[in-house]
Amino acid sequence: MTKQSAETYLIHSDEEMQRLERQAAIYGTAEDLAHLALQADNTVLDAGCGAGAITRTIAGAVPGGHVTGLDREARYIDYARRRAQADGLANTEFVEGNVLALPFADNHFDVVWSKHLLQWVRDRDNAIAEFVRVTRPGGRVIAANFDGFLLQHYPEDPQLQRQVEQWFSAASEHMGFDNWMGRKLPALFLAAGLVDVQVNTVPDRAFSGLGGDPERRWNMQVQMDASIGFSEKVFGSREAARAYSDRLLARASDPGVYFHCTMFYVEGRVPQ
Repeated sequence: MTKQSAETYLIHSDEEMQRLERQAAIYGTAEDLAHLALQADNTVLDAGCGAGAITRTIAGAVPGGHVTGLDREARYIDYARRRAQADGLANTEFVEGNVLALPFADNHFDVVWSKHLLQWVRDRDNAIAEFVRVTRPGGRVIAANFDGFLLQHYPEDPQLQRQVEQWFSAASEHMGFDNWMGRKLPALFLAAGLVDVQVNTVPDRAFSGLGGDPERRWNMQVQMDASIGFSEKVFGSREAARAYSDRLLARASDPGVYFHCTMFYVEGRVPQ
């Protein structure tokens, strides 16, 4: 079985599950549910479910169906199970597993959904092939991924822009992270044999806007702190890494600076 490298997801920290919950609150549920367009009896896979916030949202939209959250991190799965149990969600289960070898039979789900996942998966072609395999004929595969995370801001700080580009170039080289995943999804879906491919874009609510929002700043702070070890490798020292983090956070917190990131929602249908 092919496994993802343990280094392909940087943002592990004691605060990560709380961060994922609070990030989901920043996004809200309206856009995800609108693009999912679920039927009440659908069976759904949330691939790369993290702390399970979106999984729980989906469960509420399919009262006569069932939703499975899958993640490779055991502690995320444990947390997600406890939250779902506390919320009394009987139509939800959480499974530890790898998106490159999904532990489900062929044609198992009506809908396979992922959000903020595929940019972290180096072997994303095979991940999408697995999504297609476990989706029934006529069912849908839907992915939501950002495009250009932290790479566009105005007024631009030229030094910060160079540093951000350097950081993401290193992330791409060392772990296959793809900051332009959103725009690539339509071609990837077509290559996987999906049909009726549809594309919608909106500003990414968590990573777009003028600075000054305390929740978005906290979200960024936790991510920067959790990835400081990698930043040290990129910039050569802990001091340089911290200076980069502080500069980025200050810029992202400036109410006169606008950061923009696009969220792609891409859907394809498995041929009948």
